[in-house]
Amino acid sequence: MATFKAVVLKHQVRNDATFNIKVRITHNRQSKYINTNWVVTKDDITRSFKLKNHFFIDETEKLIKQYRDICNKNALSLENMSVGQVIDLVTKTEKSDIFSLDIVEYGKKQIEIMLKNGKTEKHGTVKNLQSSLKSLIKFVGREEIDINEITAKFIKDWMEWMPGKQTKILYPANIRKLHNEAKREYNIEELGIVKIPLSPFSVVKLPKMQKRKKIDISVEKIRELFLLENATPFQKKADNKCFNVVRDLFLLSFCLWGTNARDLYECSDFKDGRITYNRTKTKTRRSDMAEISIKIEPEIMPLLEKYRDKTGERVFCFYQMYKSMEVFNSVIYRGVKLLRKVVGIDDLVFYSARHSFATIAVNDAEINEYTVHKMLNHIIEEMKITEIYVRKDWSVLDRANRKLLDFVLKK
Repeated sequence: MATFKAVVLKHQVRNDATFNIKVRITHNRQSKYINTNWVVTKDDITRSFKLKNHFFIDETEKLIKQYRDICNKNALSLENMSVGQVIDLVTKTEKSDIFSLDIVEYGKKQIEIMLKNGKTEKHGTVKNLQSSLKSLIKFVGREEIDINEITAKFIKDWMEWMPGKQTKILYPANIRKLHNEAKREYNIEELGIVKIPLSPFSVVKLPKMQKRKKIDISVEKIRELFLLENATPFQKKADNKCFNVVRDLFLLSFCLWGTNARDLYECSDFKDGRITYNRTKTKTRRSDMAEISIKIEPEIMPLLEKYRDKTGERVFCFYQMYKSMEVFNSVIYRGVKLLRKVVGIDDLVFYSARHSFATIAVNDAEINEYTVHKMLNHIIEEMKITEIYVRKDWSVLDRANRKLLDFVLKK
């Protein structure tokens, strides 16, 4: 009967000082080696070149068990085979019986689909998946990773290896999503076709992302910001310029129903006194493309005119002032730090404009929550069916915004 053993051959060191794990097969007093996809460094082996990394020990044992099972099924004919024929038997049967999918290559194809659907290399979802795949490759030490390698132990070891709290949350969650997508694509469970049987992420409890603290500021602070037009609270001219731009952006976001920075940067439709855009964050996930249309009230018009794009290509000229969204975000980040010093709120963020809009609208201006949900461009699950039948009427939201501005800007 053939015997199998996972080995690392001392004399077969690769150019990058790593070693390929092989399975030595001995049959009828002859031995040969089967290459595997696993590559180890000296940290993974003992001085006598035996495996000590438990991940590789466990995985090679699984592979050897598969080889043994194949030999047991063919026990009657095995005696008359040469060692080479036994290798052909176990490797051919292994390849035909076991579904293989390179999770890294699959992830890259998913990124290609995202790019074709309008996302860019700099889009958060694309960047996060790319970073997660890079982390996975660095952990394993090779570009190809079979989906069958991703076990509960694999995930736990990867998470322990990872630096930083956020990566331990974000990267496994991205690979879990990719793993589930592969299962949806290749498994047809109602027909009994289960090419990817493992569900390691149902075993491993991933840490949850901490909820962002809701930082809203008071009506008094919003009023204070309105009075700070062209302020010069800092010694450096560059700081004052940055402060005033971000102060204006903060107020634009507040007065435009919590519009976020990317939509202010990219929105391009302004006619009949209304800005209309599709919210970037959710437009690909909604049948209505997350459309929102906002009436420009007289109090907002000076800010709009101040940053109006004279070419008409977009509503605002921020894309001319700052060559990319990344530069725009960096200016906002710097400006918010200056804003904190002036308004005296240490944990203020740009998103505070959106939170403040919602909180003041509901708690202070007494606008009903459903209307505020609509102004924030949220979908209320319980109302999804109803909203299919009800025609959008922006005038209801316009009146709510008018009520809010009257409350905030009263003398």
